Amino acid sequence: MIPISLTLQGVYSYKKKQTIDFSRLTKAGLFGIFGATDTGKSAIIESISYALYGETERINKVENRYYNMMNLQSNELLIDFECMSESNNTFYRFVVKGKRSKKQFENVYKYDHSYYKKSDSAWVPIPAIDVKNEITGLSYEHFKRTVIIPQGKFMEFLHLKPVERTKMLKEIFNLHAFDLSDKTKSLYSSTKEQHALLQ
Repeated sequence: MIPISLTLQGVYSYKKKQTIDFSRLTKAGLFGIFGATDTGKSAIIESISYALYGETERINKVENRYYNMMNLQSNELLIDFECMSESNNTFYRFVVKGKRSKKQFENVYKYDHSYYKKSDSAWVPIPAIDVKNEITGLSYEHFKRTVIIPQGKFMEFLHLKPVERTKMLKEIFNLHAFDLSDKTKSLYSSTKEQHALLQ
């Protein structure tokens, strides 16, 4: 996945509308997001994660996610993320919108998620897509472990059980094609049966 742009408004510390143009950054091949503590670095990554997967690591499903994600001085939330899938050279757009109740400040309505695919120069609405297979190549669990490492959880990342680590690396680097153990066992079994019949 190659990020193209991200527009945020009313998300965590982003009260006013801000747009990040990733196209200049990705041309360099490698870039970083730097800043002092609490300047919104994590909010950028979490907004992308939420746009793609509808999940965020900082706020779990048990908490009032809609209220906690929205800036306390904002009545509306917007996440507008554009990216390109390297697997099929297709451009996608994910839009998340939310509103606060005018009567009850703490009541933030469930966010609306919209999905688009670029056709020629127009954004065409599409149903929810399989982000793992079409865009990132990663499940949310592996996306958060490789892209979002929450503060204080780096050691947890390092101490994954071997089975979990292997599974994650297979998914990240698409190593399933090279996992020949099951195919080898099946071939060996059928060859052994044919050999026995011939004898």
